[in-house]
Amino acid sequence: MTKITTDMLCRCTGQAKRRKEESQEQFLKRVTHLFCAEKGIQAIDNLDHCRSLRVLYLYDNLISRIEHLDSLASITHLYLQNNHITRMENLSSLNKLTKLYLSGNAITVVEGLDSARNLKELHIAHQRMPEGEKLLFEPRSLQAIAMSLEVLNVSGNGLDSIEELGCLTELNHFAATNNQLCHIKDLSKSLNRWSKLFKLDLLGNPICQHHKYRGKMITVCPYVSVLDGKEVTDMERQFLMNWKSMRTAQRHQRLAGLGLGHQQQQHKTTLPPIPPTMPPLPSRQPLRRKHLRGLSNPSAATVELPPLQQYTATTVT
Repeated sequence: MTKITTDMLCRCTGQAKRRKEESQEQFLKRVTHLFCAEKGIQAIDNLDHCRSLRVLYLYDNLISRIEHLDSLASITHLYLQNNHITRMENLSSLNKLTKLYLSGNAITVVEGLDSARNLKELHIAHQRMPEGEKLLFEPRSLQAIAMSLEVLNVSGNGLDSIEELGCLTELNHFAATNNQLCHIKDLSKSLNRWSKLFKLDLLGNPICQHHKYRGKMITVCPYVSVLDGKEVTDMERQFLMNWKSMRTAQRHQRLAGLGLGHQQQQHKTTLPPIPPTMPPLPSRQPLRRKHLRGLSNPSAATVELPPLQQYTATTVT
C-alpha cells in the first residue's frame, strides 16, 4: 500500500523548488501544484501542510474514497479520474473549486456539491456501474451548480434522458456520447433552455441514427457552433433555419385548409331539408292477349280500368 508522505509530496511539486533554509513543512505551505498521479496511492492523506494548494493531480491511482481535503480551502482544480471512487463526498470545504475530474471511477450518483457554487467544469464520464444502471443526479447538487457550471461531460453512463439537467442554463459545452439517448423531442426540452451552448457532442447514441439527425439538431440548437466535433457554418445554419420555416408554414397552411373544409362540412349539415317531390304517376299496363283468353266475343270484351283518382296529380305545397 502506497501512502502519501511528506517526502513524496516534496518530490511531486513540479517546477517549485525548496529553498536551502526551508523545512519540508515550510516548503509545502507555499506549494500551489502537486503532481501525484500514477503513484499507486490508495488513500488521500497528509495534505494538511499544503495550505496554498490550488491544483492537485491524483489521477490513475487506487484511491477508493474522497477524504482529508478539509485543509485545502484554496484548491480550484481537483483531478481524481481513473481511480476506484464509489461516492462523491467530503467536498463541502472546497468552496473555490472550479474544475472537478472524476471520470473512470465507480460513482452512481452525482451528489455532495451543495457548496461547490463556483464549479465551472464537471467531468464524470464512463463510470463503472452495474449492468443496466445509469448515472443519477441529486437535485440539490444540480441546483447548487446551476448558475456556474459551463462544461459537463457525462459520456458513457447509460443515460436515456437529460431532462433533469435543464436547470444548468449556463452550459456552453455538453458531452453525452455513448449513452442511450433516443428522441430529439425529449432532448429539445433541455437544449432549448441552454441558450449559451456552443459545443455539443452526442456521437454513439441511438439518436444519431435518425434520418436528418444533424439538420434537426442544428434547428433545435440554433446557437451551437460545433456539433459532434464538426463546425456548423453560418450558411448551413441559415439553410436549415429557412427549411424549418418553410415546413412550418406549409404545415400551418394544411391545418388551415383542414379547418376550412371542416367548417364547410358543418355548413352543409345545417342546410334545411329539400321538400319532397310529387310521387310518380302509375304507368298504364298494356292489354295482354292472355286477358282476352276464354272470352266468346273478344271484341266485345270490356277491360276494367283502375279508378280515375289514382291518376289525379297532387299539388305539393
